[in-house]
Amino acid sequence: MGSQFLSFKGKSYHTINDAGRVSIPAKFRDVLKSKYNDESLILVTLGSHIVAYPYQEWSKLEELWERERLNDPKVNDFLRYLYSTAEDCVIDKQGRILIPPHLRESIHLKNECVIIGLRNKIEIWPKEKWEEKYEKIAVEELFSELSSKFPEINL
Repeated sequence: MGSQFLSFKGKSYHTINDAGRVSIPAKFRDVLKSKYNDESLILVTLGSHIVAYPYQEWSKLEELWERERLNDPKVNDFLRYLYSTAEDCVIDKQGRILIPPHLRESIHLKNECVIIGLRNKIEIWPKEKWEEKYEKIAVEELFSELSSKFPEINL
């Protein structure tokens, strides 16, 4: 399988140590190495969770925003916020990243988190927020509602 088909997928539960370090799942590190030839990420917060973009994916977003020449004040406010939370991050030899205190505090990330893969990015959720939002939804109802949007997977 070619690297263009590799994506981040799956979910795992992790503990954050007192210094703010958390292990990135090995399968996600494998995607970073195979598809991106890099172990660097850009971390940003989107209110309820942290998103970790591989540098190449973040660069694509920046190019898009530059090309669009956005003149909408709300969009500019959003980008200003997003960039103010952005942090460069490198995976250490133990497979961990350091989540800076301001990012942990902004989403109330204490010691337990859920790390999920979502196509071209990784999301880090406080365990309680993940469970509240995704573990208690009526999955069959949601699938039924969205089936017409995803006919290719026969929901």
